[in-house]
Amino acid sequence: MVSITTFIIFLSFYLFYNTSKKTVKYDPKKSNIWIDKNIQLTKKIAFILLIISIILNIYLFGFGAGILIFFVILMTLGGLIILLFPMGYLNYKSVFYCFLVFLIFELFIF
Repeated sequence: MVSITTFIIFLSFYLFYNTSKKTVKYDPKKSNIWIDKNIQLTKKIAFILLIISIILNIYLFGFGAGILIFFVILMTLGGLIILLFPMGYLNYKSVFYCFLVFLIFELFIF
């Protein structure tokens, strides 16, 4: 469940990141073109995803620890997105594969 909430936070921050006017876009993909055309809807979706993830973290860890873990994950993933996406190190496939590996580890090992 932690990997799912982390992925939701990652997705919502990425959506907020792409709606910024200061974002440098190197290779326009279909999803990024849709995000550029529907900025207000994308911001609403990203905000709803953030609310869902903070509620899930509070459910999993309790009120204080859930909020703290939410902000720690948000700051960590925010820094990761801001640093690595403009350089092209992260793409959709690598993010999805990492998510699957962490989900498998969480479900079967822990």
